[in-house]
Amino acid sequence: MGGEEGPSSPDAVTSPLCEECGESPWKYRCPGCSIRTCSLPCVKSHKQRSGCTGQRDRSHFVPLSQFDDNQILSDYNLLEETKRAAEAARRMRCLFGGQPGGTRWRPGRFGGHPCFKLPFKLRMLRNAAFRRKARLLLQPTGMSKREKNQSRYDQRFIAHV
Repeated sequence: MGGEEGPSSPDAVTSPLCEECGESPWKYRCPGCSIRTCSLPCVKSHKQRSGCTGQRDRSHFVPLSQFDDNQILSDYNLLEETKRAAEAARRMRCLFGGQPGGTRWRPGRFGGHPCFKLPFKLRMLRNAAFRRKARLLLQPTGMSKREKNQSRYDQRFIAHV
């Protein structure tokens, strides 16, 4: 009668008791490893003992036989979060001068990124380096090396080769 609920139960998987302390009925299931716990102290001791993060692996393969509405909802949420991150990156690109729906950027063209707006004098330096087949790398705005760099292009000094 009450022997099935004790810690000496032959089948611990179907036991209604907490798998961490074995004293109280379980109420919670860890999303990461599916261990059943009864309280917050048991959850914390489980995480400390096993190193479990408590988060389900969202990209884990689920067989079709176990696929249900919760899995579909989880996949949908993952796709929505990915879309939201891509849109946030697109908005950040616009803040730095890029055109999200504008002309297509070709890598290697003048060695710059489309969102990397340069002041006129640095743009002249970059173009002069490109004409001379020199590779010029520029730091983004705000970097200390960019602020310390005093390289400029002087149009008055044009070497005719």
